[in-house]
Amino acid sequence: MLNYQVTYGQQSTTSRVDPAAPLFASEDGLVASLSSQECIFQVKRNGETHVMTFQVLQAMDQCREFRSLDEHVARIESTITGLAGKADAIRNVLDNLVKRELLISDETFIKRMTSAPTASPEDMRAVFIRACDRPEQLGRLLETLTEYERKFRAGRRYVIVDDSSLPAHVDEQRDSLREFARATGCKVGYVGRAECRKLVTRLAKIAPDAKEVIARLLLREAHPHAQRFGGGRGWNAAMLLSAGARLALLDDDLRLPLRRADYVREGFDPNPATIAQARFLASMEEALNEGQELTDDPFELHLACCGQSLGHVIDSQYPVDRTALRGLSVGRLDTLNERAQVVTTMHGSYGSSRSENGVWMYALDADSRADFVRDREKYLRNVDALSIWYSVAQTRAVGVSSFTPFTFDNSLMQPPTNPVGRGEDSFAGALLRFCHPDALALELPEAIGHVQESARKRSEKTLSAFVPRVNHFLRDFVLRQTGLFHAAEPADRLRLMADVMRDLAAARPVDQVAHLREYLSYVRSDIIDRTQHQIEAVPDAPVYWQADARTIVQVNARALLSKTPPRLGDWPEDLDDTGCAKALSEELRDMADICEHWPVLWQAAAEQGDKLLSAI
Repeated sequence: MLNYQVTYGQQSTTSRVDPAAPLFASEDGLVASLSSQECIFQVKRNGETHVMTFQVLQAMDQCREFRSLDEHVARIESTITGLAGKADAIRNVLDNLVKRELLISDETFIKRMTSAPTASPEDMRAVFIRACDRPEQLGRLLETLTEYERKFRAGRRYVIVDDSSLPAHVDEQRDSLREFARATGCKVGYVGRAECRKLVTRLAKIAPDAKEVIARLLLREAHPHAQRFGGGRGWNAAMLLSAGARLALLDDDLRLPLRRADYVREGFDPNPATIAQARFLASMEEALNEGQELTDDPFELHLACCGQSLGHVIDSQYPVDRTALRGLSVGRLDTLNERAQVVTTMHGSYGSSRSENGVWMYALDADSRADFVRDREKYLRNVDALSIWYSVAQTRAVGVSSFTPFTFDNSLMQPPTNPVGRGEDSFAGALLRFCHPDALALELPEAIGHVQESARKRSEKTLSAFVPRVNHFLRDFVLRQTGLFHAAEPADRLRLMADVMRDLAAARPVDQVAHLREYLSYVRSDIIDRTQHQIEAVPDAPVYWQADARTIVQVNARALLSKTPPRLGDWPEDLDDTGCAKALSEELRDMADICEHWPVLWQAAAEQGDKLLSAI
């Protein structure tokens, strides 16, 4: 049986478009030949089979995107040999396909997507705040949370997960939390190193075979790469301490309120290829005052969606305009189905950029790019992304979150992440999608303030060959496995992933080096391709933008063609091929151990519920 696959090129037609006409698109399916004239078409969605001629199949292929029947007729008549002048016959065939539900209307697609019942999500355990040696940043976040509590009187619970290494910072951050509790009357909790050790001890009694893994998950001193960024430790602690409930997660360099840009539109954007928009501001002060402050409770705005079916969210809060489906195929919309669940929610940010480099700025939409390159003086500041606004224009759903989500439904087992290294959030997003194939992240068009402790210049990294970090590799490794396994239980899927990781960890060093080289070639080729398309698409762009875009292409091309050891970003620069293979094995085995033991740890934490947080 062969896959019935389509390519999603732009279709053109000379027929007049009636904006009020219903839109239709062909179902995705699998094809098997019966004879030289006939085939069986099996609908992917429900497994139904239909016998048809290859000419009808060819007509369906021309109808893969949502367009009116008149447009489909015109395209088929002009494209398929022998059908010129046979519009009426083509229309009869398409009407028959509509009756057989092989061509579905925009109305049917939306009804199908929104047919899921309303869920009853679990309560929210707490707002968890990851902190690490930035008392000034944490203090400012708590000030904005104080204003939030005074305005909305929400009375939420706040828990700081503190990974600080300097005693003075620990004391200062504890003091800030006490002051916040006095000012708001909110229940608070503090989880520092001592509390994490208690959590390790408590969980090790339940799973003694996993004691070393638990320690690596949560304790800086227990991990062999303790010098790396350790945001994953706070992530793992928050997921265990909220197991069985919902949570919100903040980092200490964030600030309320949520704000909304002037380009925001109501409703839901079904297009998976839509990119976020960016605006570039002259100063941090200007960025922090850009947009309109949200008048709704930001936590309630997200919690209203988190844990619900996507269909209910679209039906009740963010409706789809059927005309937004125009030009999209059912295959591209396969994540928007009646099984889809909103398991995390996200927002944009204003202030400091959330990325380490600025390659993304060379693949902006037209309006964002115009703001980016408005004049040379502004451009030279913008390339470091020192003060920006970044958010979607309309609510959308994505399969894998790129940044740290705002709220989580942890009544479904949220997976662990690597306790060390940057990119831990996108790696966790990939594992979530692997464990829960119907899980989606809902990205709302609001943004939160993000002010790092110091300005970080990104242009040097942008104009250097991209070197993905370990967690980038792990994320992409997991994504390549997604869809290949069929276990129903998330715990079984996570254990399967552990086995897959160990398989590569046990490969011959020469094969591991080849795997790394192939991966680096893939990511750099992708950057080259995307940037080259941008260069060709905007030939009238300013010469300074063109020069930097070409530099991005050239440095990544040179790296792609080089024979240097295939090093990942967190590894020492002097590693040879053998050292890279050894490092890869160690990374994979460490993460495999975590994936294997996590389901037992999460389940134990869920059974203890709120008592676990109170006990430490």
